[in-house]
Amino acid sequence: MGGRVAGRAQPVMSWRRPGPVSGLGLGLAGGLLLLALASIGALISAAGSGYGTPSHTTTYIRHVAGFTFFQAALSAILALALALPVARSCWRRASSWNTNLLILFAFLPVVMPTTVAATGLIGVWGQRGIISQLLQSAGGPPLPPVYGLGAVLLAHVFFNAPLMLRVLSGALGGIPQAQWRLASQWGLSDLERFRKIEWPALKRVIPGLLALVFLLCFTSFSLVLMLGGGPAVTTLEVSIYTALRFDFDMPMAGKLALLQLMICAGVVILLTMLTGRSWAGAAGRAGQTVPQRGDDAISTRVADATVLVIFVCIAVFPLFAILWRGIGPQLVAVLAWPAFWRATLTSLAIALLSGVLATGIALVLATARSRRAVACLAVWPLDLAISLYLAVSAIVLGTGMFILLRTVADVFLLAPFLVMLGNMLVALPFAYRILEGRLASLAASQDRLCAALDIRGWRRFRLVTLPALAPEIGFAAGLSSALSLGDMTIVALFGSQQFQTLPWLLYQTMARYRAGEAAALALWLLCLTLLLFTMFVLAAKLAGRRNHA
Repeated sequence: MGGRVAGRAQPVMSWRRPGPVSGLGLGLAGGLLLLALASIGALISAAGSGYGTPSHTTTYIRHVAGFTFFQAALSAILALALALPVARSCWRRASSWNTNLLILFAFLPVVMPTTVAATGLIGVWGQRGIISQLLQSAGGPPLPPVYGLGAVLLAHVFFNAPLMLRVLSGALGGIPQAQWRLASQWGLSDLERFRKIEWPALKRVIPGLLALVFLLCFTSFSLVLMLGGGPAVTTLEVSIYTALRFDFDMPMAGKLALLQLMICAGVVILLTMLTGRSWAGAAGRAGQTVPQRGDDAISTRVADATVLVIFVCIAVFPLFAILWRGIGPQLVAVLAWPAFWRATLTSLAIALLSGVLATGIALVLATARSRRAVACLAVWPLDLAISLYLAVSAIVLGTGMFILLRTVADVFLLAPFLVMLGNMLVALPFAYRILEGRLASLAASQDRLCAALDIRGWRRFRLVTLPALAPEIGFAAGLSSALSLGDMTIVALFGSQQFQTLPWLLYQTMARYRAGEAAALALWLLCLTLLLFTMFVLAAKLAGRRNHA
């Protein structure tokens, strides 16, 4: 009897064992750490290879770093100033179909390539854009050139205000229904509701959200390169690119990259302290709204309509501008370019490979973390390997790889591999955060039952984990592929006439002032990005349903 009891207890207790995936995850984490440290070591070596830093160079570095910090902070504040009232208005009008449609459109900038966004913003706010044409038809002057600090801020708000809107809307949706009902019964005013009910929920996500958006704006490259308009609007990323690609000044590139790395590392540490590991966790689900005092007042409706119209002008109109300007005879002309088809095939191949690799590695690392957490083992090596690539931006990583390999190999010959590797590593933290939270919840709810039923290894993953994790896998793979397809940072360092991607071809077309062809390329790139993202999401859902059945 005692033997039978012991024999039955053994499978139930085996759920605490980390398993072989833990060792594989630690090995991958070690490889990621070594690669990052090798790139950082190359930057340190290059930065120390000069004969000292002249005073004018120090002044230039301070100016560039100060401007980068200023524009990133201002961009984050402006995005929050727009997203917060829009989120409150969308929550009040949550039952309206046009509000739901607006939130759906607000997701597109998350996966839209930055080069495409720049084309759309120029199509709306440029001297020949939609607004200028309306002003001229009314007898007024056109808008001034849409370049400089204002254009960069507008582009960053276009990208980050929709992201903030989704997170803030989720925070409002996570407020218990009992609090909304009490507010309605007590007849609280809008200001009192915000202060007593909404703000306690919002203040938990706003600091981390500001830090994340600041980090995204601080490491922005393509938007500043395309919309900056000159040396006066230059960030650290653009300065690193200029020093490496045009001046071939390795010490300067190394110093700038190390400075950016230190600032980004400080922001990542602050982000982790503010929000913990789950800074990219899913937002709360929106519940059913409860009518409040003053929601139907004319002043409230006018205020909601005003902020929604402003949001549509900034975050939605550029999408329609891309469609409007991209369809036409110039699209047929672009389709006849041999370089266009080469760039399309190259971009798709790199995006697919980097997206699949990023998701696969993220899945192994997230599984290893959940196994080690269950077994009460150290998980910090896995978290460190992922968090490090939030601080090591694409331009810093590319600069380190360029310096590291230039003496032992032809970096331009290795360009396709390096671009794929860089895009995969940049997307890896996002894919990991998407999968890790869901895997942790699945481990808490399924480990004991699977151990009791002796369902382990690949069999458990195929029958139990995959059906539950399929939506997250599809989203992670689609997002990683979309980010890779639209990224221009790494290819800007290693690209050439023989190796081009669609974003790089789009940038070169815009640099030659061929606006029609650039609009057609932007439309093509946007459609490919949405198609690739949708394909992964739908394929993962279909695979999950089949396995579940």
